[in-house]
Amino acid sequence: MEEATIGAILAIGAAIFIGFFGDLIFRKLRVPDVLFLIALGIVIGPEVLGKSLGIDILPPPDEMAMIQDIFLTVALAVILFDGGLNTNIKAVVQSMRLSLVMAVLTLITEITLVALVLHFVLDLDLMVSLLLGSIIGGPTSAIVIPVMSKMRVPQKTKAMLVMESVLTDVLVIVTAITIINVIQIGEVEPLMIAWNLAVKFLVGGLVGLGAGIGWLFVLQKLRDQPLSYMLTVGALFIIVAAVEISPINSSGAVAALAFGLTLGNREFVKKRMTSRTLTFPSNEHIQHFSTEITFFVRTFFFVYLGLMFSFSTFGDIHMVAGLVVISVICLSRRMTSIFVARIGDLEEDDANAVFASMPRGLAAAVLATLPATALEGMPVWENVPAWIQPVDAFFLNVVLIVIVGTTVISTILAYATERGIDKRRRIALRRRLAQDSEI
Repeated sequence: MEEATIGAILAIGAAIFIGFFGDLIFRKLRVPDVLFLIALGIVIGPEVLGKSLGIDILPPPDEMAMIQDIFLTVALAVILFDGGLNTNIKAVVQSMRLSLVMAVLTLITEITLVALVLHFVLDLDLMVSLLLGSIIGGPTSAIVIPVMSKMRVPQKTKAMLVMESVLTDVLVIVTAITIINVIQIGEVEPLMIAWNLAVKFLVGGLVGLGAGIGWLFVLQKLRDQPLSYMLTVGALFIIVAAVEISPINSSGAVAALAFGLTLGNREFVKKRMTSRTLTFPSNEHIQHFSTEITFFVRTFFFVYLGLMFSFSTFGDIHMVAGLVVISVICLSRRMTSIFVARIGDLEEDDANAVFASMPRGLAAAVLATLPATALEGMPVWENVPAWIQPVDAFFLNVVLIVIVGTTVISTILAYATERGIDKRRRIALRRRLAQDSEI
């Protein structure tokens, strides 16, 4: 085997081990494995071990672009599908109003604040500033879903934050692409934007729901058959691809979530169907296999984020801009958590969980390299201040700093929230014991 192949195989094995023990650490210390996996990616990347050992496990840049698009699409579909499988649909319905308010409020606030800061402080064009703000405008389901699934907050709060992250994943992608289209054609079309959003959410959700109901009947026929989950994964990928192609042009991410919600809440679906032919639940092993395959995909996604780091392209302006954007995100998230806690009558632990749920990741990583390709040669992209050039490296590095920074902050806040829950439970226990002793 070639050295690059050997290095890649070793990296795969190391990633699985780090991911497994990172998950154990999270269960005991509430420190997400995300940080360990990103650090592993940086260490085995081309500028650390790769440089010292002379082994480059990354493919050439022209091949990397295609692999990146496929990998990130698969990762998003699998993670959202697993999130749907393990989410109570009743909790989703109950929390949808707050989820929608949080998603829209967070996106608008962060895009506006980030754009204003970059425009007036760094003298970056306003439309380019809005574009960067939209790319990092909301939390990612790739981190929120696994972290929330293990936090000790009410199911309603978990469902609310999961749905918010899913909504913002789609909103961020649609908003960023819309801003790119506006820059390209030079005018804003509100009706087109509203129509695109409606198609992305409604059509994708209906297709995923319909496919999920149909697949329940398929699983009933395949019960006790081996490889039924792998067939389900195949159906998932077909659905995700089908809703993205013309003339549907909807969201594969939303379809994946709806497909998972339907399969994961099969009893809820059965009770509301007029047909009585669906008498058996789907295979219980689907949840177990889904958890393992999602672990595999998540592990390599975060290692991949670490591999994307290139210290040689980092400049002081990138770090300053990244830290400023992170500060804006924290401020915006704090305001959002306070507002939502008041209108939703949330407990202190729930409000803290909302504040902690700020990490960026999958959607931002997907979009970070898109503007350089879509806006290449356009004056608004080329005519930027000298201290920001090259602007494509500025975008990528700032986004990566924001991903790592918000993940670290979210980890600290989630840990503090868990400690606060433990403390309040101990105080409540002492009070009950004191009252019992008095009696």
